[in-house]
Amino acid sequence: MLRSRAKVFALILVVLSRPGAPAVANSGNPALSETALWLQSYLRLDTTNPPGHEEIGAAFLASVLRSAGIESRTLTSTTGRTSLYARLQGSGSGSIVLLHHIDVVRQGAAWTLQPFSGAIVAGALVGRGALDVKSLGIAELSAFIDLKRQGITPRRSVIFLAVADEEAGGGEGSAFVLAKYPELFAGAELVLNEGGSNRVVGGEVRWWGVEVAQKRPLWLRVRASGRGGHAAGLQPHSATHELIEALARLLALPPAYHVSEPARRYLAALGPLHGGTLGDTMTHIDRALTPQGPREAMLPGMANLFLDTVQITVLHASEQINTVASEASAEIDIRLLPDTDAARFLARVKIALGNEVETELLLGSPLGSSSSSDSADWKTIATVLGPAPTVPAFIAGFTDSRYFRGRNIAAYGISPFALAGDELAGIHGPDERIPLAEFERGTERMRRLVQALAR
Repeated sequence: MLRSRAKVFALILVVLSRPGAPAVANSGNPALSETALWLQSYLRLDTTNPPGHEEIGAAFLASVLRSAGIESRTLTSTTGRTSLYARLQGSGSGSIVLLHHIDVVRQGAAWTLQPFSGAIVAGALVGRGALDVKSLGIAELSAFIDLKRQGITPRRSVIFLAVADEEAGGGEGSAFVLAKYPELFAGAELVLNEGGSNRVVGGEVRWWGVEVAQKRPLWLRVRASGRGGHAAGLQPHSATHELIEALARLLALPPAYHVSEPARRYLAALGPLHGGTLGDTMTHIDRALTPQGPREAMLPGMANLFLDTVQITVLHASEQINTVASEASAEIDIRLLPDTDAARFLARVKIALGNEVETELLLGSPLGSSSSSDSADWKTIATVLGPAPTVPAFIAGFTDSRYFRGRNIAAYGISPFALAGDELAGIHGPDERIPLAEFERGTERMRRLVQALAR
């Protein structure tokens, strides 16, 4: 059952009134800017998915928008998952969408700090979502409100969209919103979303990686059944054993390397920036790669760009060591290249798993499409982010951008924050944080970017 609006606001007040919690206004901590206070308050809301409780995040964002004189509306799925929509009307027929997701992943046991405290540690704001992706959401919110405060009537309408459920595939968020309310996105020409992959060395941006293409999800649940009982008895064909043997056959499948066109374009853009032997390999990746694997040295992690990956992430069986479970299951995160035939790959997976297990499709995706890196919007993005070059990034992850690209709306994954690799370790990891100084710089970049794209 959904909470009433009064209960939602009451819950926000409880969270934000914890000891040391600032108000939304600047009075809570004069050392923090208005936008940093917004982010701190946003991080203090536990929107872990599952279950999500995105309604508390949506209510908070709505209150900030209302204080700026901007009305918004909630878009709630049939299962009660809440997204937020606001619009600044432009003079023309086109629009741009500022997209981020409200939900965050679980914190995990490795955290040494409180994940929803909004603490400031060594000049960084700590909290689950500080990088993925509430910081981007607040930067977009700031840019959105800045247009209103300056009295700018943009040529394009600007939509602020905060969605539910992205971390679980987006079915109750972006997918639902686009299917249920297509009229809200009529004329949408451009989406700014997460997914940027920048290169920063020694505080200097070597290049801005703007995501234009990504892998696709193929999430599965595999179940095996058998006779349960006491573990003292010999049961070589128990559900757990059958599941393990099936998964072992799946993991034994030989990898097949393939260069998709988005990966080829990405590496061709990176090659001259790297230079040397590695740069030459990137520039001539078809020479350096065979279906069996690389024939030239590559960076760690580059294989993800050429492989359909299979990762077993969740296992369930007995809860006691001396009990044989009657059912055992596993969840598998498969990431497909943009041009991999999903049906054919799934058939190969099922053959490897065998007939002793049942396979359930949890999440799929059609063939992937790319956004242009030769459009007027792309050139505007590159100009604003410069002077470092902007490259069309292909990422091994996936985001809600795929739902918009599936409707022929260009989507670009952008991180306005210049963060080095070690600073990004908190994404889905422990003690997630963002340096306040870079958050401020990135927020200002986002303001300039939105103004340039909207005018």
